[in-house]
Amino acid sequence: MLDAALRRLYGPPRFQGARGSRGRLFSGKLMAKNAGKQKPPSLDEFSDRLDAMRVEHEPEVPKPSGAAWGRAMRVSSDLLAGLFVGTLLGILLDRWLETQPWFLFAGIGLGFAAGLRNIARSMNNDSGPSSEV
Repeated sequence: MLDAALRRLYGPPRFQGARGSRGRLFSGKLMAKNAGKQKPPSLDEFSDRLDAMRVEHEPEVPKPSGAAWGRAMRVSSDLLAGLFVGTLLGILLDRWLETQPWFLFAGIGLGFAAGLRNIARSMNNDSGPSSEV
């Protein structure tokens, strides 16, 4: 009953998979209508056009220079050296005065501050008018 109602509304099925019937979708009338239409361009042409558009719109990424790497290494070594020296002095003072861990904490804080001061000083020296970017 449901099958009959659906056939009245939508007509016979267009594709009946396992039986091999092609139905109306691949009938000669439909194929004749599409015969006069242009074929789409090949995938090679599409790929060439797409590559050309990508080249036009991709901004060039500047390559990192050796000066930038050197500056980054100097900043990191300034900070690590300040922390190392401050920690070492804090440990030595704690052992000598037997006040563990208070001078260690103070040494870490002072070492960090000294490292930041060295970084600021080196950045100010590098940003002068004679430096190259």
